[in-house]
Amino acid sequence: MQKETIFHQPYDQYAFAINDQTYCLRLRTKKGDCTEVILYYGDPFHFKESRWNIEEPLPMYKAFSTELFDFWEVSVIPPNKRMKYQFFIKNDHFSLFYGEAGFSDQFNEHDLSNSFTLPYLHKNELISPPNWVKKTVWYQIFPDRFASGNQLNNPTNTLAWGESQPTYTSFYGGDIEGIIQKIDYLKDLGISGIYLTPIFEASSNHKYDTIDYFKIDPSFGDETTLKRLIQKCHDHNIRVMLDAVFNHTSYSFPPFQDVLVNGKNSKYYHWFHFHSDELNNGDPSYETFSFVKEMPKLNTENKDVQNFLMEIGSYWIKEFNIDGWRLDVANEIDHYFWKLFHRKMKDIKPDIFIVGEIWHHAMPWLRGDEFDSVMNYPLLKSLLSYFSYETISTVQFKHSINEMISLYPIQVIKVLFNIIGTHDTPRILTQSNHQDKKVILLYVFLLSFFGSPCIYYGDEVGLTGGNDPECRNCMVWDSSGHNQLIYNSLKKLISLRGLYPVLENEGEFKWIDPIDEQSQTLIYERSSDEMSIFVFINPSYEKASVTLPIKMRNKRITNLWNHSQFAAESDSILIDIPPIDFFILKIECTDSLK
Repeated sequence: MQKETIFHQPYDQYAFAINDQTYCLRLRTKKGDCTEVILYYGDPFHFKESRWNIEEPLPMYKAFSTELFDFWEVSVIPPNKRMKYQFFIKNDHFSLFYGEAGFSDQFNEHDLSNSFTLPYLHKNELISPPNWVKKTVWYQIFPDRFASGNQLNNPTNTLAWGESQPTYTSFYGGDIEGIIQKIDYLKDLGISGIYLTPIFEASSNHKYDTIDYFKIDPSFGDETTLKRLIQKCHDHNIRVMLDAVFNHTSYSFPPFQDVLVNGKNSKYYHWFHFHSDELNNGDPSYETFSFVKEMPKLNTENKDVQNFLMEIGSYWIKEFNIDGWRLDVANEIDHYFWKLFHRKMKDIKPDIFIVGEIWHHAMPWLRGDEFDSVMNYPLLKSLLSYFSYETISTVQFKHSINEMISLYPIQVIKVLFNIIGTHDTPRILTQSNHQDKKVILLYVFLLSFFGSPCIYYGDEVGLTGGNDPECRNCMVWDSSGHNQLIYNSLKKLISLRGLYPVLENEGEFKWIDPIDEQSQTLIYERSSDEMSIFVFINPSYEKASVTLPIKMRNKRITNLWNHSQFAAESDSILIDIPPIDFFILKIECTDSLK
């Protein structure tokens, strides 16, 4: 047994409360190295005749595996909401106990010092993201490029809609009024949440260089227009999330301009990170977003800055009843500020959804006191590598998804902001080598997996384009220019996700290994006490013949895509999946249907 690969910690993704009575514990071991893990646990104060009086030991189960590791899990209700615990780990040749102090050959009932400790399960420390997010399908809108509803507020240099390739500086006149006019389109698609990239006053087309955080950019409309949008969305059961840039501002941000004029005498001097008063190519030296001098970085350790930013967050919730904040460049702002921001926003609106833009492992921000979720770029990487680039095998894809699951508690997994395209990435059809059926497979997985999925505007109709600025092209509203296969497939997938909550976040997720070990078909099950749905995805360019990997006698099978049904009369059934295609099958016991 390779002891050096065994790992546990009594917090974060390895020990988390799933309700106010129950913990989920997770243990990592080398893949294939251990055959059994048993949890020994008890109240740390419960002794009998000087011996620790433990509870009945609990067997752990192998929940999932990555390329290198197995992960074992168990749910446990600790006596009196507190416990100490150790793991008893076995394989065919060896066994040991593992605790906080390391490894031992025997369990010592007189000494608890080798035990991990969970001191007390506090209800207010639960990771509790808003429940509504688990059932939301998002649609990201880049306002200048989605729809133009009022040409009177167009910038003076506005270009004709969609008649040229976008550049870093081009404007096309999209606005909030245009979004209002397209709510019926979004509702018909099945969208239940819209995420707007920044709409506050700024000089750029993307608005990530904010000048006035309390004002809608005039080219998009005004505060009255935004209220109309939010009201119409709420009338149609659509949530609205705005985008805030607190890491940096515009060069034209009035407090920054004040510093440029008054230097250290400015009351805003410490709002920013100035290195010195010496001019560098005509400007003082200061920290910025990336190396963009037009975006000076805010000093969020400064109390006046903290109060200013929290006032912004509060204002748009109180006055406009927004449902979420997406926070730009969130990982470059200190944790202390985000804790203040979280508490303030949740005090105002307990079910506000807070999403951080973080492209990497984000557990430090997802402990329940900063963000509810992050943009799930690691999932996007796995999906692209498997479906679009074809650079990893089915086994490697499953390992990569399991690796992502291993990083977070299940409550976080169920609300991760799952994307397959944003304003910062090439269009998904372009990344899939213009193969629309590949794009559909991506959506099949996205909409039958945990999390809160998001569609980037225009991807549903097959817009193409490379990196920024090409991926920020104008929405096509002439249906003759739409990819109807992608649109209709996506609409149906969203509908199925809503009809069957087991495909959302209410069902368990389990990989199913094909009977043929050489098969590249991806198979997984979403299940609850009421039903099981199996998803079969064939990403290859050849037909795949797959035997259903469960005993099928006396089972009724419903193809949810075409609603065909049949009952199985034998134990096994072979299905043929065409190239780059899929099946979504609901399987029920016929006895329970009678």
